[in-house]
Amino acid sequence: MAAPLLLWAAVSAAVAAEVRGVVRARGVGDPIPGAVLTTDAGPAVSAADGSFRLDLSAFPATLTVSAPGFLPESLVLSSAPSGPVRVFLRVEPAAPEVVVESRVDSPHGSRQVLDRERVEKTPGTHDDPIRLLQALPGVAITPEYSPTAGDVAIRGSMPFESRILLDGVEIPFLYHFQQYASVIHTRLLDEVAVYPSSTAAAYGDAVGGVVAVRTREADPAALHGGVNLNAIMAGGFVQAPVSDAVALSGSARRSFLDLAESGNDQYTAWPVFWDTLSRADWRPTPGVRLAATFIGAGDAYARFPGDTAALDPVEVEQSPVFSVDRRFYGVIGTARVNTDAWAHESALGGTTTSWRGAIGEDRQERVENAAQLRHTSTFRAGEGLRVGFGGDLRVAHVDAAVSTARPWPEVGLEAPLLAVGQGGRAWTTAGGVWAEPRWSFTGGHQVQPGLRVQLNDGAPAVEPRLATRLGLGPAAGLRLAGGRYTQRLPVDAARFFGPSGGPLPPFADSWQSTVGVEGTVAQRLELGADAWGRWIRGTLDTDPGLGAAVVDGQAYGVELTARYRMRERFFSWVSAAFGRSERGGVRADYDQPYAFNAVMSWDFRPGWNAGVRYRYAAGLPVTPITGGLYDASLDRFLPVNGVENAERLPDYQKVDVHIERDWEFRRWTLAAYAELWWVPPANNVLYRVWSFDYTLQDDVAGPPFVPLLGVRASL
Repeated sequence: MAAPLLLWAAVSAAVAAEVRGVVRARGVGDPIPGAVLTTDAGPAVSAADGSFRLDLSAFPATLTVSAPGFLPESLVLSSAPSGPVRVFLRVEPAAPEVVVESRVDSPHGSRQVLDRERVEKTPGTHDDPIRLLQALPGVAITPEYSPTAGDVAIRGSMPFESRILLDGVEIPFLYHFQQYASVIHTRLLDEVAVYPSSTAAAYGDAVGGVVAVRTREADPAALHGGVNLNAIMAGGFVQAPVSDAVALSGSARRSFLDLAESGNDQYTAWPVFWDTLSRADWRPTPGVRLAATFIGAGDAYARFPGDTAALDPVEVEQSPVFSVDRRFYGVIGTARVNTDAWAHESALGGTTTSWRGAIGEDRQERVENAAQLRHTSTFRAGEGLRVGFGGDLRVAHVDAAVSTARPWPEVGLEAPLLAVGQGGRAWTTAGGVWAEPRWSFTGGHQVQPGLRVQLNDGAPAVEPRLATRLGLGPAAGLRLAGGRYTQRLPVDAARFFGPSGGPLPPFADSWQSTVGVEGTVAQRLELGADAWGRWIRGTLDTDPGLGAAVVDGQAYGVELTARYRMRERFFSWVSAAFGRSERGGVRADYDQPYAFNAVMSWDFRPGWNAGVRYRYAAGLPVTPITGGLYDASLDRFLPVNGVENAERLPDYQKVDVHIERDWEFRRWTLAAYAELWWVPPANNVLYRVWSFDYTLQDDVAGPPFVPLLGVRASL
């Protein structure tokens, strides 16, 4: 009996068998084309979809699979498999690569860039990218959950003086309720670039800075997706190929605390925020990229207008409820065409923004509809000459309706129409055309003169600009940039709030300059220093209780930075910023004499990441209230203000710690993360409150210690 069995085993081992299977990347499941499969019968190569076919004549057989960028994998086939063989290769750990960012060619006087690696791994972002913006030098640091949280104030400018662009189209706001999260999902973000001042001629209608956010092009080769959940919000994203040239991507997120409880002693309706983004990409021919993007985001909440801690139970019961509902939607189409000599990029978009507020029977509703166009062309004329030119246009209609028995200055930051008690309708336009040649010479020298002709609500302005770079050897350079910048006046303050302080100027007018030096030590450590200044004429200073006034101003400062980055392993940066900002002869609202940032993130073991971030900054200015006057017609006390912005809130400092663990499965990855922030009690003042007659003052403090746990799954 044993002999026939041995004979059958020998015969079966010698029978040829066809083995089919697929090679994929472990953790995401993407097919790996071009993988080499080696057996005793000879080599084979996987197809474009990762599939392979082998003819094996004997078993057991050893199969070894290798591919560039992946660790090889070997498996033993003891017998002919009954189905497809699935091979999953791990990504090979990248060799240490030091990234030197100062060598990146940029036409702007100053530039700070955040890419996906840093926004996903920096502590304090809560798995959200654009929260990292305030870690950049020159961006004002504001306390979490304060009334100014989420304001993007760059180099002493007011938030409304800067522009926020998504794929080239301006969007109305970047953050949800009190800066908890941005309106863009991390996994659909490609890059956040900040140009704090002295920008190139391509950007206009801004006397502050420019924040340019670029979304991620969908991958047409494989399906990707994921979900994320933490203690406050949940969401997900997906990227799916439709054909070899077409791919779709989308995301959606929502907070959910309102589902668990209705509110607390301050909020009668718990804040709700949500966002969604969808994108379709089409690559009809090599060198041509077309995309269509839809974005929507909104916030809603209800609270008491005053601080309930200062009211007795009867006053709380009688106090009206203040509610806010703010949202926007946008559609953006982009086109990029690249040839050997030309590069073209166009964006066409439309946005609609709704901003509702109510206190009892009093109402405001502000609706803005805008259409925007932006185009840039670059011609590579030769070895050392590049010429850029283009134009942009934004046309908007604002309908600001308000119905109120009296102004409500205490809600001025959240409902400015109710604060002033005035509204109206208006059209506003801004646009320009520009040209900018750039000559590059040996030794790292560059000269870039530019000219922009800007039109702000019908008023023309000629804006000359100049940027130069002097090479100081292979590892250092000196940058000089400056020019004229104008901006249309904010439509609400200029046309609805009855501005005072002299005739209304046609636009805000600013001259700016930047001098910077950058260098690399031992090809690793980057050091930089920037000195900057801006002088502004005819801008508007807005106050919730006083309306708007025409003022002049100036801002100047110095920024020092040090960066070290080893791609996919470690990055860190340290910055110190010193500056002053004045408007109308007094401190500006975002005057911050000093601010320090330190960030470190380290992949200390495979699958493990840890990081820490520290911030310290001067408190923002506040206007003291010296007492109160009783108004019998309103039956309440009105505040008596002291000198504008004569005092400051206490200095602010904050420590964020982050640790994350990733588990890689065959076709998906699971990540669990924990974040913790700590703010010392002495540095935790958010804002001030007063008693009903303004004789007593108190500081409202934020949470000193906040833990956050979250999980994220992706494929």
